[in-house]
Amino acid sequence: MSRASRAAFLGGASAAVAAPHLVRAQSRTTIRMAGTNSDPFGEPLFCKAAGFFEKAGFDVDVTSLNNAGAVAGAIGGGALEIGIGDLISGVNAILKGVPILLLAGSGMYLTTDKIPVLGTSKDSPIQKTTDLVGKTIGVPTLVGLTTASLRAWLPQNGVEVDSVKLVETVAAAAFPSVQRGTMGAALISEPFYTPYRDQIRVLGYPMDAVAKEFCQSVWYGNKAWIEADRERARRVLGAIYETSKWCNSHREDTFNVLVRDAHFDGEKLKGMIRTTYLATPVTPGLVQPVLNVGYQTKIFDRQLDANTIIAKV
Repeated sequence: MSRASRAAFLGGASAAVAAPHLVRAQSRTTIRMAGTNSDPFGEPLFCKAAGFFEKAGFDVDVTSLNNAGAVAGAIGGGALEIGIGDLISGVNAILKGVPILLLAGSGMYLTTDKIPVLGTSKDSPIQKTTDLVGKTIGVPTLVGLTTASLRAWLPQNGVEVDSVKLVETVAAAAFPSVQRGTMGAALISEPFYTPYRDQIRVLGYPMDAVAKEFCQSVWYGNKAWIEADRERARRVLGAIYETSKWCNSHREDTFNVLVRDAHFDGEKLKGMIRTTYLATPVTPGLVQPVLNVGYQTKIFDRQLDANTIIAKV
């Protein structure tokens, strides 16, 4: 990404959407939102600290759930108005009839911030990708972006998907499982990569199979809620864009929030690879590569056009 284009998506939201304004005349509306306890999916954790939802006239009620699929289900069922998920889990839910729409981008996958990794232990006999044949690989979910990326990446690197066994494991347990020998390798994301960084042999970066840059996490909204009041949805979008800009320029603040609210050890996470958030309207080009991989790996039963899942507000 060129310096100019990077600056455009880091800080260009103010040119596209007016900054959220303080609403004084009306009673405040509570926006229920959720993500997970990780940097790429944790932007809801930072919304209170950033303050832009409050300036736009909203209170926020933030919850952390176990995975992106749970977030999508809670939005579709009306327990949440908005939340963060990945494009594979969320779109899979849409295809199954869950009434959610893609509102905005969140965490970006960039060539400068390569995470997650496919890793094994440095003392493992697995030295290269082809040594994975016949082995078990830990993945955060069997139907998700990281796993779809891995399914696309393995054949590109000499390993047929059917020659390995993919096993769902909690992200925090991924590398410890490799150390115990329960698994040959695992997909390892932050904040669970940095504490073990010196002990991990990186075999590759599976998300490179998708594209050089794309949205690895996005904001979804309840379809009926969006359509019931599009002006409200536009104010929410403005607050999201401004929050993303704030997150990109307040790394220490967001790190402290993540450590506090997710109960992580800040000392062990020093030097963690941080997520860059999309602070401009999401474009089809940042979504379509993921949809293509979802179809290529047979998670989706049909090819999708990104334009059809992005909310028009």
